[in-house]
Amino acid sequence: MSKIASFPPIYNHVAQHASENLRRALPLINKHKTPINPVNYAVWYEYVSGDNQALIDAIDVHLNNGDAITADITQHMYEKYVLMGMPERIQKTNNGMKLIVDNTLSNINKAETKASACASDINNTQSLLENLSDVDELKNLIGEILQQTQTLASTSSDLKQELAQSSQDMLKLKSEMEAIKKTARTDGLTGLLNRGAFNQEIAVLCQQSEITVTLVMFDLDNFKKLNDTFGHLLGDKVLQYFSGIMKKHGGDTHLSARYGGEEMAMLLLNTSEEEAVKVANKIKDQLANSRLKKKNSDESIGQVTVSIGMSLMKATDTPNELIDRADQALYLSKANGRNQVSVF
Repeated sequence: MSKIASFPPIYNHVAQHASENLRRALPLINKHKTPINPVNYAVWYEYVSGDNQALIDAIDVHLNNGDAITADITQHMYEKYVLMGMPERIQKTNNGMKLIVDNTLSNINKAETKASACASDINNTQSLLENLSDVDELKNLIGEILQQTQTLASTSSDLKQELAQSSQDMLKLKSEMEAIKKTARTDGLTGLLNRGAFNQEIAVLCQQSEITVTLVMFDLDNFKKLNDTFGHLLGDKVLQYFSGIMKKHGGDTHLSARYGGEEMAMLLLNTSEEEAVKVANKIKDQLANSRLKKKNSDESIGQVTVSIGMSLMKATDTPNELIDRADQALYLSKANGRNQVSVF
C-alpha cells in the first residue's frame, strides 16, 4: 500500500518502503540544492515513491529541459500535485461563505431596524387615534398609517429579495464544495476514482457482508517500454483510452479507479464470479483488438494489452486481504504470458 490520494494527503507505506524512499529522496534534495524542509521533502518523496504520476511527469519535463529544480518550483509542485490546489479552493469557498453570512445578517439587522421604526410610528399613531376629534385629522392619520404600512411592506419585500439572493449564492457555494469533494476523489488524468477514494470504498464494502463484491486489478503490459519508446504524453493518452474502456464496461453500478501508475482497479458489485470474468475478458479483448496510432503521424504504436487478476470478497476479508489475493492473481497473469485473466 502507498500514498492515499486525498486532501490532506495520507501515507501508509510500510516502514521498509518509507525508509527506502527517504534514502532515495535526500540525495535529490541535495543535488538540486533545495533546503531540507517538509515541502521539498514531500515533493521528492512522492517523486521517488512512484505513486504520483502527475508530479513525476511535471518534474521530468524540467529535468529533461535541463532546468534547475528551485525552491519556487518545488513549492509550486507541492501546492499543485501534493495538495492538489485544495487549500486555495477551500479558502476561496470559506471566504464566499463568510461574505454571504455577513451580508445576510446585515440585511436582517437593517430590516429589523426599519421594522422597529415602523412599529414605533404605528404605536404613536394609535395614541393619536384615541384623541381624534376631527374628520380631517382622521384623514391625515389614515394617510400616515398607509405610508407606514407601505414602508413596512417595502422593508419585507427588500429583505425577501436579499434573502433570495443569499440563497442563490449559497447554492453556488454548495456546488463548488461538491466540485471540491469530487476533485479530491478523482484521478485528474483518467477521470476514474483515485487511490484514496478507492481505499474508502473498499473499506466500506468489506463491512457490508450482504453485498457480493469482486475486486478486479488491471496492469497494462510493458507500459514502461511504451513510455520510453513513445513518450509520457502518448502513455497518458493510452491510460485515458483504457479508462474509457473500463467506464464503458463497468457502467454506473461498478466502481472503477486508477490504483497507481498504469495499474487500475474495479469493484464489481452484486455480480457473480462468472459474470465478473466476462466483464474482465471484454475489457481485455477490446484493448487487445484496438489498433492505436500516434495522432499526428498515423504511426502504429503496436498492440497494447492488459493483464488482469481478480478475487471474490469473503465475509471475513479486510481490504488488504482482498487486494492481496487479487494482486496474486494479477501476478499469475503476468507470469503466464500476460494479456489474460486469472482468478484467485
